Amino acid sequence: MIKFPILDYYLNFFHTVLVTSHMRRRRSNLVINWIQDFITSRRYSLRVNLSYSLWSWVTSGIPQVSVLGPILFLLFINDLIERCAMYSEIYLFADDAKLFKHILSVNDQEKLQDGVDELYKWTTEWLLNLNISKCKVISFGRNVDTTSTYEISDKDTDVLIERVDTIRDLGILIDEKLSFKEYSHDKINKAYRMLGLIKQNFKYLVTESFTLLSKNMVRSQLDYCSSVRSPYRKCDIEALEKVQKKATKILPQLKNLKYEDRLKSM
Repeated sequence: MIKFPILDYYLNFFHTVLVTSHMRRRRSNLVINWIQDFITSRRYSLRVNLSYSLWSWVTSGIPQVSVLGPILFLLFINDLIERCAMYSEIYLFADDAKLFKHILSVNDQEKLQDGVDELYKWTTEWLLNLNISKCKVISFGRNVDTTSTYEISDKDTDVLIERVDTIRDLGILIDEKLSFKEYSHDKINKAYRMLGLIKQNFKYLVTESFTLLSKNMVRSQLDYCSSVRSPYRKCDIEALEKVQKKATKILPQLKNLKYEDRLKSM
C-alpha cells in the first residue's frame, strides 16, 4: 500500500485552478459561475490587538467549515480514481489517497509504479505540489518482499518513497503483520494517562461521577476501533483488562471489594 496526502495541497491552490478543473470536466456554465461566485470575491484583514491591516483579496484556498467545501473537493478528485484504476486499486477517504496492489510478480510491482506515476502526473497537471516526505509505502503479509521500492520522478530526479513498518491511518496504528500490537500498547498507555489525570484532579468522587469520567476518558480510549483490532491473544486481553481493574480501585469505597463486585457497583 502507498499512502498519499491530498487535502493539504487542495486547501491552498489558486481559485482559477479549481474553476478550470470544472470547466474541463464540462460542467454547465451555471454550475461553474456558482462555484466561482462562492470561492472568489472574498477579502480578509488581519487584526493585532486593536489594529487592523489593509484589506486584501483572497486568491487561494477554500472557505473553512462550509458545506460546499467538501463537495468541491470530491468533485475535484473525482477523475483521479479513473486515471489510477487501470494500474492498481485506489481508495480515497477524507484527505488521503491509497494505492493497493496484490504483488505476486515483478509485473505487479511495475503496475503499481505506473499507478504512482499517474497519480503524480495528475497532481502536476493541477499544480498541486505533492509533499513526498509524507508519502509512505507499507507491505502487509507474513512473507512479503520488503525489498521492492517505488519512486516519484520529481523535477527530473527520482525520489524513493519511504518504506515503513507501521503507518497511522484514521487514528489507527497499523503494522505490516496486522497484529495491532503497537496500537494496543499506545491506547493502553493513553488510558493510563487519563486515569492519572482523573486521580490527580478529582480528590473526592462518588461512584456515579467516577463512572461517567471513566467511560468518557478511559474506556473510550480502549474501545476506539476495537472491532478492527479485535484482540485475540491472551496477553493483549489481560493488558486491556488490567487498565479497568486499576480504574475500579481508584474509589476508596470500592478498593477492598473483589473485581467482579467493583464492576457491579459501577
